Amino acid sequence: MKIIKFLLLVLGFYILYVTIQAVGVENIALRLVDLKWKLLPLLMIYPFIFLFDTIGWSFAFPRGPSSHVPFWDLYRIRIVGETLNAVIPWAASLGGEPVKAELLKSSHHIPLSEGLASILIVHTTLWISLNIFVIGAILVTLKTLPLTPALWKSVLSFIFVLGFVAIFLVIGLHFGIFKKVHSIGDSLKWWGEKSAEKKNRYLRLDEEIKKFYTTDSRRFFWSVFFNFCGWFTGTLEVYWITKILGMPIGFMEAWLLEALFQVLRIITFLIPSSIGAQEGGILLIFMQFGFEKSLGLTFAIIRRIREVVWLGLGLMLWFLLEDRPKLKRSNK
Repeated sequence: MKIIKFLLLVLGFYILYVTIQAVGVENIALRLVDLKWKLLPLLMIYPFIFLFDTIGWSFAFPRGPSSHVPFWDLYRIRIVGETLNAVIPWAASLGGEPVKAELLKSSHHIPLSEGLASILIVHTTLWISLNIFVIGAILVTLKTLPLTPALWKSVLSFIFVLGFVAIFLVIGLHFGIFKKVHSIGDSLKWWGEKSAEKKNRYLRLDEEIKKFYTTDSRRFFWSVFFNFCGWFTGTLEVYWITKILGMPIGFMEAWLLEALFQVLRIITFLIPSSIGAQEGGILLIFMQFGFEKSLGLTFAIIRRIREVVWLGLGLMLWFLLEDRPKLKRSNK
């Protein structure tokens, strides 16, 4: 798996190199220099995306939003976890999730089973809200910015797969998927001497998740709602970038573009930070709608600049944490 990851990363850098060469370094540099201070508002939008996502996560705890975790601590833990998701090359964009649970346990004494349960639940609400976000974007722009056949096929396939996975996970989590996984592993002798300990851990995890789905369905709704708000706030970023680049894009069209970019990001999740694939994909999406190559790649680079700034802040938070969990490669 490490070799595959490395090869995908190399491929990503190659795609990025070819894309920049095709557009021209000078064209991109001139556009970026002209923007100057206009890039600053981008750093003010992204915190609100994290804000809504954190609220959505707070509603995903099986026992309700915990009074033991101040909201801004939860906000900080989410930033650290998402940063590690982006920078850990061997974990398929999930390397920061166990760290979130460990930080909740070490800093606020939240049981590991409850922390992991909240992370699994919020992933289902994130995926459901993303489906709603993408479908909504298509519906509001059918007449103003219709999708090309190639984009239609890609988006419909994405909606079908993501919707199926989200529904499967919700049903599986509700009926105790981890207990069944353990039973299969036990029969195949995947576990070693700690089978009983692992079984109890899985049972606790199932119980915590079942509490969420049986005690108060309103929290599931609010988690989906605030995660949708997080996706929708990303539209402001797209709208601002297109405006400062002088592109004739309205807010609804910016919604569609953001939806397509999120589809692209998830499709290319195996490539660390979607290096190259994100830039090349954004360029192709812009070209599908008749925009210049230089505009597409400049847009992609501006988003990458914002991402790098926030990754830097996230890593600073990570290194400033006391007793932070150690990152270990899994041999299982």
